[in-house]
Amino acid sequence: MGILSAIGFLWNQLKQLPLPSGDDVPSRVFMVVGSNVGLGLEASVHIACMKPKSLLVTCRDTDKCKRTRQVILERASADGEESQQVETCPLDLSKFDSVRAVADYMAAKEDRQLNVVVANAAVLRQDYSSTLDGWNLTLQVNYISTVLLSILLLPYLAESSTPDSPSRLVFVSSLAHYFGGRLLKDAGTWDRILETVSDEKFANEHCREGRYSVSKLFGVMFLRELEARLPKPSPVVVCSVDPGLCRTDMFWNSQARFMSLFSRSAEQGSRTLLHGAIGGDADVINGRYLATCSVSRESEYVFTPEGQELSKKLWDETISLLSQIDPRVPQIIEQYLRND
Repeated sequence: MGILSAIGFLWNQLKQLPLPSGDDVPSRVFMVVGSNVGLGLEASVHIACMKPKSLLVTCRDTDKCKRTRQVILERASADGEESQQVETCPLDLSKFDSVRAVADYMAAKEDRQLNVVVANAAVLRQDYSSTLDGWNLTLQVNYISTVLLSILLLPYLAESSTPDSPSRLVFVSSLAHYFGGRLLKDAGTWDRILETVSDEKFANEHCREGRYSVSKLFGVMFLRELEARLPKPSPVVVCSVDPGLCRTDMFWNSQARFMSLFSRSAEQGSRTLLHGAIGGDADVINGRYLATCSVSRESEYVFTPEGQELSKKLWDETISLLSQIDPRVPQIIEQYLRND
């Protein structure tokens, strides 16, 4: 956890987090990934209450999308007046084809404005499980598919940006990423990072929290590499947000109940997502890791020579993989990122 001491963590957990004003929300288009429960639902409700130009929410299937839209509309209604700016699109991050379908959906829209993407969806599975695409489920959902979606949406974010109001890409991270470096001590000897972490042997050697930690650390590393390659000044502000320990379905089990006095509600935790999406100074938060709605320090592993080398290798390996999954990826990389 580095400089984040246990006492400091508990103190921060008890803070009441601010709710951004969102003055420019009515002119912006948002996408929140994983909106049916927990942090994603609460963040979507907050955004809907601010009356954006449009809010696109994603859930794993059509039925969940319909129910989630209704819940958001009902909770965001004022004086019985329903807002109709909420759209839905099914997205199952365990399937690359589903990610590609969202990009196709955006390409087919008449108005392809997209100002903010909040990549919130994640899984924390007890046992090893592989996807139909052949990857470990935790790695594919939390990292590979999330990054694929982000790259495929980068053109819409970049083209919807203005100098006064750059677009934003927000990865929902976790304090768990602080522990991921411990599992990567031999990574310098690996021929293939993603394949090694996805392998059942690696999964069996580490608990579910360990696998989750690595997936979140990879996300932090990727966003730092992405920020370094975006044009300056950047048309897209990228950041990772740590919502802290929250009472959500993912973590709220019998083992976690002893932390009930120090955990945040999903609504309080969602404010960290909003801070990354519409709060803070864009120049200050760009490329950074945010916790308790302020810039914080990533895992020290990220700054070690070993971590920096792994980060660059992870970027190259990830882009190579994504280019095989979707031919649009290399074109986007060439057009929207610096090649120096």
